[in-house]
Amino acid sequence: MQFSQRLSIPLIALILFCVLFPATPVSAQSVASGTIEGAVVDPSGGVVVGAMVEIQNPLTGFRQTTTTDSAGMFRFTNIPFNPYHLQVTQQGFAPTAQDVNVRTAVVIPMKVALALAGVAQSVVVEAGAGDLLENVPYAHADVDITTLDKLPSLSPASGLSDAIMLSSPGVVADSNGFFHPLGDHAQTSFAIDGQPISDQ
Repeated sequence: MQFSQRLSIPLIALILFCVLFPATPVSAQSVASGTIEGAVVDPSGGVVVGAMVEIQNPLTGFRQTTTTDSAGMFRFTNIPFNPYHLQVTQQGFAPTAQDVNVRTAVVIPMKVALALAGVAQSVVVEAGAGDLLENVPYAHADVDITTLDKLPSLSPASGLSDAIMLSSPGVVADSNGFFHPLGDHAQTSFAIDGQPISDQ
């Protein structure tokens, strides 16, 4: 009976370990990124296999490409929050473009219909439409890693303040070496990977 009690304690510990620490890895996704997925179809509604799908943001320099699978589907994951220009090309079809705004971690579904090459379409352009690349109603500056690479050498003690000061218009260094924008600094905030941070 004493032997069975000694055997049951390690067995219980092993079971608890397997329950608390499963062997399957848990994948994490940044809350400041989203997913775009969709289908590419022809004028009859049939799927288009092997179409080249590209998303890009000219302001940040972000760009990704993929091709549609055997079901005509495409998927982009871990896309930073920003507006994007999506373009689809395939031989025999006219290039098609759409704008998509990634502002949520929820999957954004899309359906892209391609027109046959050589088929003319008339498009009426009217004034007053806002620019889809920049539709934020307040003054701001977008800074990515390519912009930071072009800045002069930063001080290790004040790297973030230097980066904001050198890359944002209307921002200067104060007497303490921190950044100070024009106007009231209490109304200033900055965001890193989509996470807002107040100056206060």
